Amino acid sequence: MDGLVKEVIPLLQYLLPGFLAAWIFYSLTAFKRPDTFGQIVQALIFTFVIQSLVVGLEGLLLLTGERFFSVGAWDKKSEALWSAVIAVAMGFLSCHVANGDKLHALLRKLEVTTQKSFPCQWYSAFSSRQEFVVLHLIGGKRLFGWPCEWPSEPANGQFVLEFPRWIDNDDNPLPNRAKAVVIDASKVQWVEFAKTIR
Repeated sequence: MDGLVKEVIPLLQYLLPGFLAAWIFYSLTAFKRPDTFGQIVQALIFTFVIQSLVVGLEGLLLLTGERFFSVGAWDKKSEALWSAVIAVAMGFLSCHVANGDKLHALLRKLEVTTQKSFPCQWYSAFSSRQEFVVLHLIGGKRLFGWPCEWPSEPANGQFVLEFPRWIDNDDNPLPNRAKAVVIDASKVQWVEFAKTIR
């Protein structure tokens, strides 16, 4: 049993930066966490990239230490520290790239893909448009407002609309004193993007 623990702990320490980067990514983006197998695969991919960068950094720092100046010895502690630093940086960088559609925009420009980096078309429509919306509710009511928050998928979650105005049957806005309103997504039939209301 002790031999197994001695083998498993170094393996977990090796894989931990990849799991940390994956955890940061899924905590800060609208992407759904994959199943357990998918999470392990993504953590392994992050681990491969992180460990490759650590090996490159080690070579660079050792070369700098030999030619110019040395700050200290490269050991297991410094390797673990740099793995954690790179894992956190990679987690935040991957969030920035995914949330901003940066990589996919470049790939669309190069005609490699037509996809966006957002988790679904629903989320993409709201992220890429800075416009007021009209929520067409089940039962025929309509609500106009600025979507400051929206569900990441059409069936679950809530809309938070600022500057809400109900719209009557003649397309006229009705007075409203609320600064914001929360509407359950299950009550919304469809969404219309609108610059203004009449």
